[in-house]
Amino acid sequence: MSEADKSIYGRKVFFVGANAAFEMQVASRLRLMEYEVYTIIDYRKAKPLLRKNADSICFCLVENQLSLKGWHNFIKSFENEGVFSLLDVGVILPDLPEEKKANFISELQLDAGVLSLDLDPEPLFHEIVKVIDSKNAKGMRKYVRASCINEPNADILWVKDNRMFKLKIIDISSVGIAAKLSMGQANAVFINQIIENVTLNLKNVQIVVDLKIDAIKSAGDFLLVVGMFTTSTVPAAINEIREYIAQTLQQNLFSMVRNSELDRTEYEKLE
Repeated sequence: MSEADKSIYGRKVFFVGANAAFEMQVASRLRLMEYEVYTIIDYRKAKPLLRKNADSICFCLVENQLSLKGWHNFIKSFENEGVFSLLDVGVILPDLPEEKKANFISELQLDAGVLSLDLDPEPLFHEIVKVIDSKNAKGMRKYVRASCINEPNADILWVKDNRMFKLKIIDISSVGIAAKLSMGQANAVFINQIIENVTLNLKNVQIVVDLKIDAIKSAGDFLLVVGMFTTSTVPAAINEIREYIAQTLQQNLFSMVRNSELDRTEYEKLE
C-alpha cells in the first residue's frame, strides 16, 4: 500500500501473542473506536498472515509461548525479509529489570515503540492509541467495513403492507449497510425513507435496527441501496454489529493461512 493509500484507508493493527485478558481490556475497546484490529494468539501464524498484510502495525506481547531470547529472535527475523520493510513493529513487555529490558530491545528495530504490560490496562490502552494514531492507523476512514458478498446468510428483512422484503447485504459497517435490490422490487424503497424494525440476519444472529435509505444507485442488473442506521437504533445493536464485523474480518484473515504454512522456525535455538 502506498503512503497515499495509507492516508486514505488506514492500516491494520495486529497483536501477536494476545491472551483473553488483553483481548477484552484492549483489543475489543480499540474495535469499538473503529480501529481495524486483529489478534494472533499463536505466534507461528504471524508471519504467514503478515506477509499478506505487510504494511500493517504489529505489536508482539512478550509474555508466553517463547522465552525472551525466542521473542527477540522472532522479532529480529522480520528484518531479514524485504516484504516486511513497511511493517511497523512494537513490543509490549512484562515487568523486567532495566538491564534485561535493555538487552532485549538492543539491535531491534521497533518503530512502533516499547510498551509495558506492567501498566494497568487503562494507561496501556491509551499508550497504544497514541502509537497507532501516530502511525496513521485510521487514515481518513471513519468506520471499519466488512464485505458480505460471499456470506450466504447476510440479509436485511422487513415487512411493508403485509409483504416481506429481503435484500442481500453487500457490506456493512457500524453506521449502515449497502444491499442488493432487484429491479422488480424497485418500488420497495425511496430516498430518505425510514424503515423501522428492520431485521439484520448476520449468520446466526438477528439484530433489529431502524434504517434510513440514503442512496439508491443503478448497478447493472440490480439496484444498490445504501441505508444508514438511525439514532433510534439502540447502542447494544450497534455493538453487536461491530462484533460481527470483527469476527468476519478475523475469520477471513485466518482463512488465508493453512497449517502447512505455519512458521516452524526454532527461534529459541537461533543465536
